[in-house]
Amino acid sequence: MTVIIKNSFPNGLPSLAELAELNAGKNVPAETAWIWGEQDELGRINLLTPEVTRAAQQSELKTGRVVSLNWSLAYPKQPSFHRSALKHRIQAHPISPCIFDDFYDTNSQAGSQWDGFRHFGHLGINKLYNNLSPEEVTTGTRCGINAVSEHGIAGRGVLLDHYSWAKDQGRPYDPMTGHAISAEELKLVAKAQGVEFKQGDILLVRSGYISRYHELEKTNPAKLEDLAENPSFAGVEQSEEMKTFLHDSYFAAVGGDAPAFEELSVECKKNQRWTFFFTSAPFNSPGGVASFANALAMF
Repeated sequence: MTVIIKNSFPNGLPSLAELAELNAGKNVPAETAWIWGEQDELGRINLLTPEVTRAAQQSELKTGRVVSLNWSLAYPKQPSFHRSALKHRIQAHPISPCIFDDFYDTNSQAGSQWDGFRHFGHLGINKLYNNLSPEEVTTGTRCGINAVSEHGIAGRGVLLDHYSWAKDQGRPYDPMTGHAISAEELKLVAKAQGVEFKQGDILLVRSGYISRYHELEKTNPAKLEDLAENPSFAGVEQSEEMKTFLHDSYFAAVGGDAPAFEELSVECKKNQRWTFFFTSAPFNSPGGVASFANALAMF
């Protein structure tokens, strides 16, 4: 059993039902957690109230150490799923040879990024969050990443270092395979790290992807080329148990191997502390589908 510490939220927030209690409504499929109102564009980012953010700041900021969670924009060199790699151009300004501008042509889904509500919909009913239609995605701005940007993401981050835990348990795996991480394993990692979840936490799961990527970059770059064409990565298990765990824990956001998790995991191990103050500033792009993470962990 996983204990979730319930934060005190101000009046006006909806009842936080468990997954098993959700029912299909009119034009709403079963298990759809569209509980924040028909005009909502934030989802569980709503859990990051000023009270929750202030409590995280008070409990987590101790040393002033800051860890960036952003991979170099140059990575991955060959993005998967037919996405384009970064093209970066620097140009001298015409009014002076000592003034420069730069230009970026890139896919926001290629590296360290957030998926917004416009990225992936419910394929069964062909709708995205809060009944957003595919047609609205290309013609309007509702549920764009700008809504999250304007609110901001700041709260208590929690790292579950599954990759290190699995090694310690004598159960190592290759992060560049379809290894499935179960909900039960995540609970065991949390227990081993002494972590108790709170509603509104920002959960980060380390599966070892970046460590393995840079290892292959040196030893077997052809393997990375093959993985770009035929993606295979470790990640959380697609199961009823995982779905229930992620839903009922009421995390404000969930992330996989952010590229600087290697440095973050070192800092957490050094301090034997797996929680921190997490901030992220997504693009303020009206109607944006996704955004670079622009994320920091602060201790």
